[in-house]
Parts: sequence; structure tokens; C-alpha cells
Amino acid sequence: MAVKRPTKTKKTKRASPKNNSRSKKQPLIRTTVSRNVKKTFPVSINVPQIENLLSELEYGEELAEYYDLIYSEKVIHQIQSPFFQMLIKKYGIRSACDLSCRSGQTLAALSKLGIKNLAGVDVSSKMLDLARKRCPSKTQFYQSELFLAPHTIGDDTKFDLVLCSRDALPLVLDDESLLGFMAQARNLLSPNGILVVETWNYDKIWRRKERFMPVMDRCSNKQSLLFFIENDFHGELLVHNVVKLEKNKFEWFLRTISTPIRPLTRNEMEFFVKEAGFEKYGFLGNYAGSPFNTAESAYCIMLAMNNTNTITVS
Repeated sequence: MAVKRPTKTKKTKRASPKNNSRSKKQPLIRTTVSRNVKKTFPVSINVPQIENLLSELEYGEELAEYYDLIYSEKVIHQIQSPFFQMLIKKYGIRSACDLSCRSGQTLAALSKLGIKNLAGVDVSSKMLDLARKRCPSKTQFYQSELFLAPHTIGDDTKFDLVLCSRDALPLVLDDESLLGFMAQARNLLSPNGILVVETWNYDKIWRRKERFMPVMDRCSNKQSLLFFIENDFHGELLVHNVVKLEKNKFEWFLRTISTPIRPLTRNEMEFFVKEAGFEKYGFLGNYAGSPFNTAESAYCIMLAMNNTNTITVS
């Protein structure tokens, strides 16, 4: 399917007059990657020429070491479970697939809500090992890079709910792969099935040039441990740095893992979901159901339905 490019805007004006977002940004072009960036999938021409950037696989393998420390399963369940419980009741969801399952926290939450038919995909074998330990034994797992994750499962398997959460989609950097992902995700959905994609609110992050995300304090009696995310702005992309600060008896030690991401705005996601054939979709600012606000929301959560009925969240 050919990608219809949005209207080109001047490079000096990244914001539209209506919502100050990069709503009509020129799509990125696939090209060869610098030898300093280890990649196995199509990427943007604007990938920063920086050493030590990790590929999607390398990033996932490194992050698996302390993923469950950064993201508390208890907190994730408290935030997500009421939202998914509402979707299950409202739309009769009986099966779900998480295309960015990481350590399986969301799949485990869905299992506790009564979903028996579950599947998860992740590029990292270490993440999948964590997910297998956490989720029911009947859960099906697949290893794949994100842009091919829906295709990996196959054309004959359908789910009522397909997820791509934890800000995973920005790891897909080029237009063609993003469009392919959306189209494949739609193909995974049963009639009336729902796609849920969660990212940070990059409209706000980009406009304000927010470099530092809130510090995550994981200190206890046994350890002194802090995490935070730092964004470095490079042309059309960001370098996403996950910083770990750990203190021994005498001093702090710092470790950073870095990967390039595409700061997807709300309007860019709308463009790709429409190109993939979805006719009904909407955006939320959090899992409590608040409307998405480009200036204030922490997250951008997109819901799209695989038919022409109206999708509502209440």
C-alpha cells in the first residue's frame, strides 16, 4: 500500500496553528544505517550518527535486567486493570495479544480479569523468559522485532484485543514499517476487535523540549537505586536514554542504555491508523479515560475498532 504523505510544512515551524503539534510532518524515508548503529530493521534517514546506540533487540535485552524494578507490577495493574475491565465488559473481549509484552505484566493483568486466550510478542528473549514465568502456562509467546510482530503470529489467528503499550511503537522509525504494523495489527483483530496503542505524549515533549522525565525512586533498606529517562533531540528523532543510578556503600554509579525513537504525535498516529483502513478511532490522555490533551496529558492512548461502529470509553 502506498503511503500518502501529509502536506509538507516549513522546517522552522514544527507546530500547527490549531494544536501546536507536528501534525503534518513530512514522513521519514527509509535508507541505509550508519555502521555505528546496529539495526536489523528499516530506519529513518535521520538516525543520529552516535556511537553506542542500541538496536531494538539490544535495548530490550539490556532493559530486561531491571524492567520490573522500573515498572512495578502492582502499580501497573492498579492503573490498567479498571480500563481493561471496562473494555472486556463493554465489548465482550475473550482473547488478547500484546505485541510489546515485555515482562508480561499486562498479560498477567488480563489473565486475572478472566481472559484465557492470551498471546505475547517481544524481541527480547530475556523479556520473554520473564513473561513466561509470570503468565499462565497456556499463554503463547513469539519472538520478533516490533514492526513484524503482528505478521509473526500468522494470518489465521484473530484476537478481540490487540495491544502495543509501554511506549513501544516509537521504536519503529520509518513510515513504511509503521504503516505495515498498523495494517498487520488490524488483520489480527476479530470483527469488532479493538487495537490499543500507548505512547508518551510526544506532542508535549517535543513542543516543550522536555529532556528529563520524572525520577523513579526504587530505594529500599537493601539498595539505593534511582532511574530516570533523558531525551536527546536529534532532528526528527529522539535518543531515548534510560539512566540507572546505583549507590554502594560509598558512592553512586551511573549506567545508561540508549536507543533512537520516533516521537510519534497524535496526528501522526491518526494518519497511519487511517491509512491502515481503520475508520473508527479515538484518543485518551490516560487509563482513567480522560480526553487526550496535547498540552497536558502524560500519555497518548489510541483506541481503534475493526469495523464501522463508534468506539466509546466510559
